[in-house]
Amino acid sequence: MIKKVLLFFQNSMLFFVAFILFTLFVFFQKDVVPFLAQKYLKEFDVTYSSIEGTLFHGVEVSDFIYQESIKAKKLTLKYNFFSLLQPTPRVAFLGGDTVFIDLDKLLAMQSDSSHFALNISETQLTNATLRYKNENYLFDADATNLSYRELLDIEKLKLKAKTRYAEGTFEGEVREGVLRGKSSLQLSKEIEKKYIDFLEYNPKKLLLDVVIDAKKIDLRTTLKNTSIKEFSDLSIKDTTLEFSYLIEEESFTIFATYDAYYKEYAAKIKQDVFVDANFVAHSKLEAKITDKKESLPFDTFSMDIKHDNGKTDMHFSAKEIEADVKTHDFKKFFIDADTRYAKFDAELLRDKNETLIESNIQPTKEFLHYKEYDLSRFSKLFITLHEKNDEISLFVKSDILWLSIFGNEEKVKGYGAFGHSFYDYKVDLQNKTASVNTKIESLLTFTKELDANFSQTSFNAKIEAQSEIDFSDTLEIVTKMNVPLYTLKLDSKSSFSGKDGTAEFIYKENELTLKRYSFDIQNRRIFSDKTSKVFINENSDIELQEFWIFDTLLLKGLVKTGDLSADFSLKSDKFNYESPEANLSLKLDLQIALDMHKQRIDGEIEILDGTVMYKPRRTYSIGDEDIIIIQDIKESVQKSNREINVFVTSSKPIAYKTKEISLLATPNLFIHQKMNSFVEIFGVVNIKSGEVVLSDKVFELDESELYFYGGKETNPHLNLNLHYYTLDYIDIEIYVTNKMSSPVILFASKPAMSQNDILSYILFGESASSVFTAEGTSKTSLNTLLLGTGLKKMLNESTSVKFDTINILTNKEGTLGYEIGARLNKRIRIIYKNDTISSLILQYSLSKSLRVDVDIKETGQGVNIIYAKDFNLHTP
Repeated sequence: MIKKVLLFFQNSMLFFVAFILFTLFVFFQKDVVPFLAQKYLKEFDVTYSSIEGTLFHGVEVSDFIYQESIKAKKLTLKYNFFSLLQPTPRVAFLGGDTVFIDLDKLLAMQSDSSHFALNISETQLTNATLRYKNENYLFDADATNLSYRELLDIEKLKLKAKTRYAEGTFEGEVREGVLRGKSSLQLSKEIEKKYIDFLEYNPKKLLLDVVIDAKKIDLRTTLKNTSIKEFSDLSIKDTTLEFSYLIEEESFTIFATYDAYYKEYAAKIKQDVFVDANFVAHSKLEAKITDKKESLPFDTFSMDIKHDNGKTDMHFSAKEIEADVKTHDFKKFFIDADTRYAKFDAELLRDKNETLIESNIQPTKEFLHYKEYDLSRFSKLFITLHEKNDEISLFVKSDILWLSIFGNEEKVKGYGAFGHSFYDYKVDLQNKTASVNTKIESLLTFTKELDANFSQTSFNAKIEAQSEIDFSDTLEIVTKMNVPLYTLKLDSKSSFSGKDGTAEFIYKENELTLKRYSFDIQNRRIFSDKTSKVFINENSDIELQEFWIFDTLLLKGLVKTGDLSADFSLKSDKFNYESPEANLSLKLDLQIALDMHKQRIDGEIEILDGTVMYKPRRTYSIGDEDIIIIQDIKESVQKSNREINVFVTSSKPIAYKTKEISLLATPNLFIHQKMNSFVEIFGVVNIKSGEVVLSDKVFELDESELYFYGGKETNPHLNLNLHYYTLDYIDIEIYVTNKMSSPVILFASKPAMSQNDILSYILFGESASSVFTAEGTSKTSLNTLLLGTGLKKMLNESTSVKFDTINILTNKEGTLGYEIGARLNKRIRIIYKNDTISSLILQYSLSKSLRVDVDIKETGQGVNIIYAKDFNLHTP
């Protein structure tokens, strides 16, 4: 029994040793692998040129080809044979040199075969080529712990790739078929030239965050600096890009945020770009302006961009601005814009150092500052701009405007005209200063060319101005203006003119500072050397903060440019008014309101001191109220749009002096005017003292009054008390009452005398009975004749009407009357007679012998036809 057991054990050991020897021969013998490979690999469509290695440790295959989908110059496979027997086989090392992988064929094969699992501890591929959708991608790869169970996982992956799009490196991992990591990428020259040739960016190597799965590729990167080659003034900084590529659709999307800078302007921008399989790009851009040197009509804007086969269409949208831009090569642009301010089209050409712009601009009447103007004269504005080698020439032309500009980035000069106004200017762009000379031949013509009729007044002037402008910090304009000749017509009756006007003012930060001015109005100089300040507020209204007239008269108020209305206050504690008519010191406080339909003046004027020399116009009329003269004359009706409520007073008596009159008076008057009515005067003028000189006769004034009760004509009631003192101490009192147009004169004397003697004393200095004592002459008739002669002389000297007949009449009661006659022309003569009753005789000569007298008396009227004939009488 023991013998049989030992024999079995012996035979078993021999079999095991033989099996081990056979196994060692098979797994470790180098000749076995080529034998088995030649026998079995052809069944799996694998070809090769040579194979080396053992079944236990691995093999090395040269010129490996698998179904024309995988090729390798050298393929190395290292493993532990027992690790291949696990449910998921594990390979220790997989290496390939000069590898070609056709991913399209592999994916097609995988879709028809069953799933398998595989682990590879280390993978290394050099000089590898991956073909996908007929595109070749060159790469080198190092992978650690690669596993495949329906999805690919790689614990650590390093790639160095090169494609026709870009080349770069990658380090990351693959989890559940999703590749994640960081990459350094540089775009190829082909892609740069095709898509972003207009860009300059830094850094050239992009640092990317990469996420790739079977459906899409996501990349994220940043750029420090970017610029557009054709726009050197435009720069882009701190750009963040997110790139997403859809593999099946072969389209990609880019999301970008960046800061854009153009000269003194800055903006934060968000932009997204979509590119489809046909490389048609659509982009949406939104921007918010964060920094600006000067005000812009908008704070945000957006752009829609389409790029297709080299053609780019852009739509710009901002607050009340829409514009379409087309370009083929970013060198030639076509622009069509519609804004609140204007519609315009333009063509822009850019070529190296040369730029040409031609544009037609149509201003819109909806814009506030244009709405009152006839814009046809500005339409269309034609603009040509040419820039070459940093030299610029600009030409602007319309129906009424032309402008030329020449210069560079340092200096600009030019000239222009607007209708009948002419300009020439020089600009220093480095120091940001300018000098402008302006010449306006006719301001009235200029305003008509502007189509700006601001009011019913008519102002015309020739203006010459020199302006120095500083725009280095804030806009400041210093102007010296000369007005050689000007006229102002307020209405049909009021007009003014002057010459040699000057003004000097400064404009800065919406404030106008008037340093000094001087204007001649009706031979009177209006001036001020005191600084005045005028401010233009945010509504473009004009605020007169401090406007001085004659250095003592202060005007304040607001002018609203929207409706051309104004409210002013005019004040002065002591304003000196000096003219040929008066020399006065005034204290005044007036409120003035103006608009296009009415004017209103309220306030007070106090006369502090001075002298009035004004001599009113004399209106001579028949003084008897019973006389009625009918004339077929229609008075022109002029409606006034003015309201006046002004009090005129004085703190002490004011001197009034003319050639015949010298007096002291205190006014207490109210000047009033209603709308569509005339000016009326109410109140009283108290005459304190004075004298009247007529034909060397001095008449002294006692306290008297002039009472004003309104009315269309200034016709005050008189209460005048005069004294005439003779050499023999006779006091002749003269009282003048009733209205100025029809005064009633009463005489009295101390001691009492007859009217005849009073008038004789006034004319000859002695009584009527003492003037002549010649015998044979009637004293009464002679005195009456001399009295009439003296009265005629006195009236002719003191009036502008020359009387050809004036007689003193005596009546049966012994009182005096008078007869006054004046010839108006060759045929008409008027005689006014007042003895016992008043009568008016109008004499009209029909011929040398025939005359018609129209006699109007208190008791009735009559017409006399008088025939006059000369007779030659011969007496014996």
